[in-house]
Amino acid sequence: MMNQLVAKLFGSLPKTILFCLLGGLGCGAGWLVGEPILLAIKPTQEQITSGTASSVLIFNPELNRRLTREGAKTGDIQISLMWQNINDIDLHCVDPNGEEIFYKHKHSRSGGELDVDMNANAPFSNDPVENIYWANGAAPSGNYKVYVAHYKNNGVADPTNFTVAIKQGEEIREISGSISSGDAPASIHEFTFVQKAPSSPQQTWGPVAVLGVWTALLAIGLSMALTGGQNILLRKPWLSTKQGITLVCGGILTGLLAGSVSQIIFGSLGQIPYMNVVGRLFGWALLGGILGYGMSFVIPNLPRSKSLRAGSIGGVMGAVVFLLALNVLPDSLARLCGAVILGAAIGLMIAIAEKMAREACLIVHWGPNERTVINLGDHPVILGSSPEAHLYLPKEKGFPAIAALVTFEAGQIKMENKMSNSSHELKNGNKLDLGGLTVEVKTDSSR
Repeated sequence: MMNQLVAKLFGSLPKTILFCLLGGLGCGAGWLVGEPILLAIKPTQEQITSGTASSVLIFNPELNRRLTREGAKTGDIQISLMWQNINDIDLHCVDPNGEEIFYKHKHSRSGGELDVDMNANAPFSNDPVENIYWANGAAPSGNYKVYVAHYKNNGVADPTNFTVAIKQGEEIREISGSISSGDAPASIHEFTFVQKAPSSPQQTWGPVAVLGVWTALLAIGLSMALTGGQNILLRKPWLSTKQGITLVCGGILTGLLAGSVSQIIFGSLGQIPYMNVVGRLFGWALLGGILGYGMSFVIPNLPRSKSLRAGSIGGVMGAVVFLLALNVLPDSLARLCGAVILGAAIGLMIAIAEKMAREACLIVHWGPNERTVINLGDHPVILGSSPEAHLYLPKEKGFPAIAALVTFEAGQIKMENKMSNSSHELKNGNKLDLGGLTVEVKTDSSR
C-alpha cells in the first residue's frame, strides 16, 4: 500500500522536480552518515594536513588549551585571539593580496581561513578564542596586517582585555591590549612573511582518504535515490539486490576518485592561488559527471554524453554553492548546503538531459494524472515480467520475461512482439492495452 502511494506521488510530479528533490535528499542522507565520521576524525586529519604532531603547541598554556579545545589549525602563519568575557570580539587579518579574513569572509583566495569564531551567538563562552591560519606551504609572501574589533557588548562592562598571538614561520610573538564597544578596530601588528621555496610536493594520504570516503557516501546516497526513483516511476521494486550492490560499489569508487582528486589538487598545489577553488570545482564536476554517466545505464535511452555533461554541470553548481556557503556558515552546514545542492542540481540536470534527448517515447498511463514517460531510441525498451524489464508487466497476468522490444530508429518506431513472434511499426498516437495498462506512443519530443 505504501509503495502504491509513493508511486502515485512520484507519477504526479514532473520528473525535473522529482529528480531534483530525490537528488537533494540522497546527498543529504549521504551527508548525514558521513559528517559524524568526518567530525570524529577531524583532529587527526588536521594534524596530518598541517604536518605537525599537534596544531597548537606554540603559544602560552591557556591559549593552547582553548585552541586545542576548539580544534584550531596551524601552519606557516597562525594568528589567535583570546579574551576573558562573553562579549563578541573579532579577529581580522588583511593578507598580501589586500583580502580581509574575518567573520563575514572566512576563507581567502590565498588559502587563509578563520576556522574558529566564538561568541557571535549564544551560548556565549567566558573563555573564548578565535583563530586564523595558512597551512604549511600555502601562505603567500608579503605584508600581513592584524586587527581586533569589538563587534558587540553582550552584557559585560568594557574595556575588554585581550591577547593576540602570532606565529609566522619560526617567529612567535604575543601582544596584549584592550578595546571597548564603539572603538575603531585596533591595529595590532603588521609583519612581512617570506615563503620558503617549495620542495617537491608530498601528498599526505590521510585527508585524501577522509574526503574520499565522505564523497563516496554522497555518491551512494545520490545514486540510490535517483535509481530508486526511476524504478518506482516504472512500478518496480525500489532497488533490486543486484542494483544495490552495483550502486554501493560504484558509489564507493566514484566518491573515492572524485574526493581524492579534489584533495590531491589542493594538497599538492595549495600554495598556488585559487587552487583550493579549482580542486573543489574539478572534484565535484568529476563526481557529477560520473554519476550522470552511470544514470544513463538506468534511464532508457539517455545518451551517455548528455548525461555526463549534465552531471558535470550539476557538480559545478553544487561546488559553487559550497564555496559561497563557506563564507557565511560553519563548515558542517556549508557542507550540508553544498551536498544538497549538488544532489538536487545533478538530479535536475539529468532529468533535463533526458527530456532534451527525447524524440519518441512511450507514455505509460497508470491512472488519472499519473504517468511515466520512457524514451525510445536505438537501445530496445524491454516490456515484460523480467526484473531487467524497463516496463514491468505482471507475470501473473501471463506476460513472459520479455514480452516485447520497442525501438526508435531512422524516424520509425518498431515493436517486436515476442509473444506472437511478429514485428510491426507503431505510429504517433497508437495506444497499447497491456493487461489493463494503457501505453501511448508519441513522437512529440515535447512530451
